[in-house]
Amino acid sequence: MARKIGIVGAGAIGGYFAAQLAESGYEVVVLARGKNRDVLSTDGITITSEKGEQTVKFAAVSDSPAELGVCDVVFFVVKGQDTDQAAADMRPMIGPKTEIISLQNGFYGIEHLVATYGAEQVSPGITYIPAVVQAPGRIYRTGQNTRTVFGPYTPRDITLHEELAAALQKAGTDVRAKVEPMREIWAKYVVLAPFHAMCSLTRLPVGGWIIHPEMRDIYFRAMKEVCALGRAKGADVPDSIAEKQVQYSQTVTNPKTRASMFEDLDRGKPLELEPIIGWLCRESEKHGLESPVHDMAYAILRPYRDGRPDI
Repeated sequence: MARKIGIVGAGAIGGYFAAQLAESGYEVVVLARGKNRDVLSTDGITITSEKGEQTVKFAAVSDSPAELGVCDVVFFVVKGQDTDQAAADMRPMIGPKTEIISLQNGFYGIEHLVATYGAEQVSPGITYIPAVVQAPGRIYRTGQNTRTVFGPYTPRDITLHEELAAALQKAGTDVRAKVEPMREIWAKYVVLAPFHAMCSLTRLPVGGWIIHPEMRDIYFRAMKEVCALGRAKGADVPDSIAEKQVQYSQTVTNPKTRASMFEDLDRGKPLELEPIIGWLCRESEKHGLESPVHDMAYAILRPYRDGRPDI
């Protein structure tokens, strides 16, 4: 009998994984609302990439978590600002042995899920899949990278994680199950928060600001703020990660790459400001650290947190 897998947050990333898991033979049920629910229910999801179009339908799509029922695994992929509400809403989908795999940006969502459901049910992860929602039920993959990592928050058997990783690898996604995924999550966050801040403050893709030495210096100092916080929270996050990432952003990253926070800012949508940048500022203060670059970024972007101000 195929495992039942729930998707909470069927946007660009959640929709991609929903399609790949369904194609892998799992019973996939999707929690969705409004127009997205209507389209997913009738037409399924369509993913467009350089390989063409892929359309996949699901076992069930509903705005009622109770109707979807308890799942073996839930992929939690909502925007950071929706974490609290989504985590509470999905409770009917979570049984005592349900594995919750979070692929959200940053650490706020991980800590909230652990506090809500317990460390033994939460598995944090990261993904680098570039994709955007074109319309309800339609996703466009903007690049070929599919690298994804997940694993248990606290040490435990990873047989289930390895099964899911193998199925997704067969479907064409570069997934790795890790016994201890937190170091890789911190390594991404070292870049994530500063990258969101730099793109959003300059209103430019990386190629528009990384060429300036002044911006590279601010970017580097911002990453060092994240490294310091990681070490304060007990993670292995050396400053050498920041040095390597500045070089990578300058020489390897596609110059047209835009942070998702900048995408939302550009469209006048709410920002993941609190869970990505605000969390870092608050945690740094809690640990007696200074984070001047992120404090500045938070203050400047705060008026846009809930969407473009209507003035």
